[in-house]
Amino acid sequence: MLSLQLLSSVLLLAGSALAGLDNETSPTHIFRSRPDLHAPMLEMALLRPELVAPGYIMLAPYRNVDPGPYIYDNWGQLVWSGAGSSGPKTAHAPHTCDYKGEEHLCYSQGEQHQGFARGHGVIMDKHYRIVKTVESSGAGASSDMHEFRLTPYSNGTTALMTVYQPRMYDLTTNPKFQIKDGMGWIVEGVFQEIEIDTGRVVFEWRSTDHLDPSLTYTFPARTDTSGNGLTENTPWDYFHINSVDKNRDGDYLISARHMAAIYKLSGVDGSIMWEMGGANPTFHQTNFNFSSQHHARWVSENETHTILTFYDNASNGFNRTDKFSHGYVVSIDHIANTATMIKEYGAPEPSGGMLSGSQGNMQILPNGNVHLGWGEHPYFSEHTADGSPVMYAKVAYRASNVMIYRSHKFPWVGQPLTKPALWTYSKTNDEKSGMVFYVSWNGATEVASWNFYASANRTGPFSLVGNTKKTGFETVMRYNNVTTWGFAEALDKDGNALERSVIQKTFVPSVTLRDHCDEWACGRAEAIRDEDAHYDPYSQVKPEYLSNNRGYDTSAYYAELPKTTEQDAAEEKAQQQRASQARMLVAVLCVTAGVGVIILALVLIRKQLSGAMPNSFVRRMSDVRDAISIRLLGKKYVQVDEEEKYSDRS
Repeated sequence: MLSLQLLSSVLLLAGSALAGLDNETSPTHIFRSRPDLHAPMLEMALLRPELVAPGYIMLAPYRNVDPGPYIYDNWGQLVWSGAGSSGPKTAHAPHTCDYKGEEHLCYSQGEQHQGFARGHGVIMDKHYRIVKTVESSGAGASSDMHEFRLTPYSNGTTALMTVYQPRMYDLTTNPKFQIKDGMGWIVEGVFQEIEIDTGRVVFEWRSTDHLDPSLTYTFPARTDTSGNGLTENTPWDYFHINSVDKNRDGDYLISARHMAAIYKLSGVDGSIMWEMGGANPTFHQTNFNFSSQHHARWVSENETHTILTFYDNASNGFNRTDKFSHGYVVSIDHIANTATMIKEYGAPEPSGGMLSGSQGNMQILPNGNVHLGWGEHPYFSEHTADGSPVMYAKVAYRASNVMIYRSHKFPWVGQPLTKPALWTYSKTNDEKSGMVFYVSWNGATEVASWNFYASANRTGPFSLVGNTKKTGFETVMRYNNVTTWGFAEALDKDGNALERSVIQKTFVPSVTLRDHCDEWACGRAEAIRDEDAHYDPYSQVKPEYLSNNRGYDTSAYYAELPKTTEQDAAEEKAQQQRASQARMLVAVLCVTAGVGVIILALVLIRKQLSGAMPNSFVRRMSDVRDAISIRLLGKKYVQVDEEEKYSDRS
């Protein structure tokens, strides 16, 4: 057991050899082949690889360097960075979804506000292309981030979405609302079931139609997300809907954080069929309590019993009902009207658990394991069905302010349409220094190994110089020689070629930089200190030591560069010379043709005089001769009454 954990740590360290910290609380990867990516670095506090469920960890941290959807493998290695893939706004809760018969990625994306968001749902295919966005419908606000999922049992034709709708409301009738003068404002909890292809509203439910604000446990201005209800910009969020599920019968299950309740709603008229927790509970809770909960999901249901799961925060950041947060499995007995907690899962912390004042989720995996996201703390864990932890990791420290609304774990096959990225390096051109290949392919899940090719010329021929297994997001291979050009080729588990990188030029540092480099790469740059401000490297370095080797070949990425003014002038002069030569050639050809006609005419005349030609032909040729002669002498030929006469016009 210990050896497996040590092996895991070694692999993580090897894959992160080039990783660095942007700060002490939010460690971030640095990849030589993809320096544009700033993915959070997963830190595994616990890993039992023989017990974790297969699949990929999907999460979307925010308030970090590059917020967005991310995918990691069971070793904590990055698989896909989706930062910026659907725009600059915040993403939440990436997970797989079945859309039109194929697995896709679904997540919400939008503008983050205090406790809610404004945006839409995103559906992305296995090539990481957005194939559909889903918006809420009707005369109201855009969808919120708390729930976007394709509706269970709909064959991927509809989606469930939450909406946080501000509206005017008379809050003077209840002294608990602490508003006595003027019109107040509340946030209405809304969810819609939307037909994806048409945008048609299949079903809509609004909290104010069924639950009075006086039933809340979170009054105005009591928490950082409740609002004070005084203006349209600070409406009171009395309900705070944060999850929606649907069963085979067409009924809905929702969680309302500020009501501390989970409701089953009729799919016909939206009426409340039962309430667990809250102000008017249907069931007696035999061995547990909960508050500020998230992510209620049905597990099973029949006429007598319902099994469901949810994440009990047990705190809203200001009040709490338990020492720690937990994931719960609860059995509801509809005959006895009781609710009993049958399983609970806590964070594997030395203190015994973790209290999360917001966000979080619980997911039962296909093999029976349980995945938990710890909400405002950017942690997640996996447990066996009996509660034993088998994975515990974080993407940032608690002091970082980085959060993860929900994290999930699903099987996934990613086939990006991009090419693998390659960077090659050699400290010197000396064969003894060798060279290093750094290669990655963002989002590709089927790569098992890499082939590496090299050549002295960009056009080849290229020789296979190495093969190595894929190790983490970025694979590194050292070659005991130096060549100017190279490329990498991705192979699947059966040795089939998947895709090649572009041909790259090997980066060799200049002499001035070389002192700060080793056999793997060069160190980070440092700013010139005040005492060194006078330093002028060009006055101290020989010209032959300077280098413009950028380590890449721009012709592989860009179109032909525009010509300079000197190039344009030279090309125009050459065109003029070619045109002049063409005109001269035409003139020579015309003169030659004219002389040839004259010679032919003279020959024919001579033969006529000798009687060798018919009279009619001789007469016509004589006419030609005379015409040519007159033109040459400046005369004009005139024919009158079939007699040939000449008039001098000179």
